[in-house]
Order: sequence, then C-alpha cells, then structure tokens
Amino acid sequence: MQIEELVTKAHAERRIALVAGESSGDQIAAAVMKKLFHADNALTVRGVGGPALAAAGMQCDVDISALSLRGYAEVIRHLPRLLRLRRQLIRGFIDWPADLFLGVDAPDFNFEIAATLKARGMPCFHLVGPSIWAWRPERKWKIARSLDHLLLLFPFEEAFYRDTGLATSYVGHPMADQISFDPDRLEARQALGLQVRPDLDRCFSGSEANRWFCLLPGSRSDEIAQHAVLMLDVAQELSRRHPGSTFLIPAASPGIFAQLQGFIKRHVHVASQRIMLFRGQAQACIAASDQVLAASGTVCLEAALLGRPMVIVYRMPALSYRWMRPQQLQPWVGLPNILAKKFLVPELIQAQATKQAVIDALEAQWDDQALRASLRDAFFAIYQSLRCDCASRCAAVLQSALASR
Repeated sequence: MQIEELVTKAHAERRIALVAGESSGDQIAAAVMKKLFHADNALTVRGVGGPALAAAGMQCDVDISALSLRGYAEVIRHLPRLLRLRRQLIRGFIDWPADLFLGVDAPDFNFEIAATLKARGMPCFHLVGPSIWAWRPERKWKIARSLDHLLLLFPFEEAFYRDTGLATSYVGHPMADQISFDPDRLEARQALGLQVRPDLDRCFSGSEANRWFCLLPGSRSDEIAQHAVLMLDVAQELSRRHPGSTFLIPAASPGIFAQLQGFIKRHVHVASQRIMLFRGQAQACIAASDQVLAASGTVCLEAALLGRPMVIVYRMPALSYRWMRPQQLQPWVGLPNILAKKFLVPELIQAQATKQAVIDALEAQWDDQALRASLRDAFFAIYQSLRCDCASRCAAVLQSALASR
C-alpha cells in the first residue's frame, strides 16, 4: 500500500469518544450510534458504555456499571476510583486520538472530561442537559466553559443557555419516540398476565368497582422509604371504598422489589386486596392503569406520554427540603406541569402529601370526566412536542461536526 493510500485511509476513519452514565444513557446513546454507524462504516466509537451500546457496535473499554452509583455516600466511597478512571479516559481519548467527545448523562463526571479535552482542541458535545431549569441555574456557566454543544431533550431548555454563548440544539425526547400514546388498557393488562373481564374492566365505563391504579413510589431506596407506606395506605383506603380496585406496583430493580415486598408484608393487612408487585414493566403497568400515583420523576413524564391522569407526590428528609426549596426555580416539580407551564395535575409535596389529601386528589380527578378529557388533550400536545426522532436529530448534529474535522 502506498503512503498516499495510508494517509487517505487514516483520514477517512472517524472516531468518537463516548462516556454514557446509567442504563438510560446507554439506551439513548445506542439509538444515536445506530444511526451514525448506518451512515458511516468508517466510524469507530469507544469509551464507557453498556449492553445497548455494545450491541450497536461501540467498543466498550469500560462497562457502564462503573458509573452507576446512587447517592452522595456511594459516590464519596468510590471517589478515588472514579478520579482514577476519569484520568485514564482523558489520557486514552487524547492518545487515540478521538475526533470529538460525547458525554451522555453523568454530568459531574463528563463535564470534567469535556473541559480537559476542549482545552486540548477536541470538540465536546453532551446529550441530556442537567436540570438547571429546576434548581442551581448558576451551573450553566461551568457547562458552557466545558462544552462546545449541548443536546437538549426539552424545548424550554434552550432559553436557559442563551446568554452563555453555548451552542444548543433541541432534539426531542427519546421516550416520546418509543411510546404509543394512550395504548389500550385491556391489552396492557393481558400483556402483564392478568386475568381480566372485558365486560367489567373496560375503562371509563362508569363502573366504580373496577378501577386500576399504578403506584410508582420511586426508583431509589430512599424514595421507597419516603413513599411506600403512604401509597400502600392510600391503596388500602381506596380498596375499602371501591372493593374491586387493582393496584399495580412495578419495581425498578431486584433490590427495590425486595424492599417493596417487605413494606407490603408489614403494612397490607387484608390479603384479598389486589396489590400486585412486578419486576420492572413500569410502562406496561402505567398503560394498564386508569390513574397513576407517582413520586415526582421521569415516570411522571412517562405517564403523561401514555395519556394517563396522575397525582404527583414527593417527600424527602426535612433538612434536604429546607436546603433545596430556596434554590427551586419553578413553581412545579412534575415534568408534565413544567412542560405545560401550569398545574395540569395535582402536586402534593412534603407535609401536603398525606393519605387523605392524596385520596381526595385522586377521587376528584376521577369524578371529573371533563377534566380527564382535557388532561388527555394536554398530554397529547406534550407527546407531539417531544416526539421529534431524537436519535436522528442527534446524529445529524454529530455528523456535521465530524464532517468539519
């Protein structure tokens, strides 16, 4: 092979350094990489990834589990290892060298990598912006110094970065691309393996005896500790009022499943009550329900994209709340309300989140058919605004950056 051919071959190869944090980042990034690999067979991607990215064709030098830590205590315990890993990644990406860096989630970890690589002249991108629109907006200045381009999932986020000079692109939310709006409830129940009678369980038929609820107490152990007893107390009171009611509880992980099993065993006093615990399958449980009771988080957006009316609750330790509350920028905490810029659904926070208040909110919502219809319309508008083929939009931005190298 001639020297000219070697140079041409080396020049033709394009390289992306990628660090994805958590399983959600693995899934989002994998969809983007599939688009890029399909368009460019000379592309190589390596770094930190999980099974979805590996299946898409990325060379995962470090497994994503290395970054999947929960809570400050766990991060502090693993801090020496994390700092060592970050140094190794930076050195490896520079020596390789990569044409650009893409971080997905894990902002505290990824922004430090990006800042170092950007100072070396490598274009740095990040997918999934931190929630500066909810609290600590001053973070935007550090983000702007660390990155060249930020890819955002929500349409209102770009305005927060306008005065920083950072390039941003709204790419839509991948969850909206993957979900069918307002799926059939009976089909969802049958998919979960539940025995249903279509003549009794057809939703919104006016039958008070057959209401289905999805309880979503959180995805972390500390959230379960705050919300599980409240939600089980609500379920038992609603079962007393409406004896045919069914309550579906998806557990986010094996550890959460065991934790919820313990709460159910200790706090559910009537064995005949239809409280059903599932391993995962949150989307199916939401789709199977008539109403959702959720701890504030991404599951609230998921419920809205599935067209299900909900009541949002959230509790945290009092000291944490007193510290965070003054830094909160929005009057809302739930994503459906933030996206609508109004209280579409009730939010019961801290001391407001009592059994009676939750029951009253659920019952009022159920009894008002016009309200439920308006919620469905509002949720569909959110669904349409977020359904933008996120993976293709992200891939287009990255392809443009690679072409300019």
